[in-house]
Amino acid sequence: MRTGLITSDTYQNHNTGDGHPEKIDRVTAVIDNFKKLDNKNLIWKKPNKFDNSLLIKTHTSNYIDQVDKSFPKKGYNFLDGDTVVSPGSKDASKDAVASIITAIDGVKKKEFKNAFCAVRPPGHHAEKEKAMGFLYL
Repeated sequence: MRTGLITSDTYQNHNTGDGHPEKIDRVTAVIDNFKKLDNKNLIWKKPNKFDNSLLIKTHTSNYIDQVDKSFPKKGYNFLDGDTVVSPGSKDASKDAVASIITAIDGVKKKEFKNAFCAVRPPGHHAEKEKAMGFLYL
């Protein structure tokens, strides 16, 4: 069974600050362990670009605009008490979304049977109109 592993290096630029539990090591450890496997059934892929209009399927346009304007030029910005964005968060979040879409497309096209996306920031707690639990898209 072939498995797609979709990731990019931009997750490293999503800086949440010292002591924050959602940190770079979360994904780096996963990727490092996958590299040790040397599994021929593991297909490494970079995320494909996607049309931003796809975001409207899960978030309101007002929220998408709010998040887009929240990325600071330097330092940090808090979207809620837990959710931090930094200058590198914008590209990291776009690649995280693109990775999920790439994974779905790869399974639909039977390029691989299943997929794992090693990305950050994660997005599974974000709501339609608000950030939550470290997540915003």
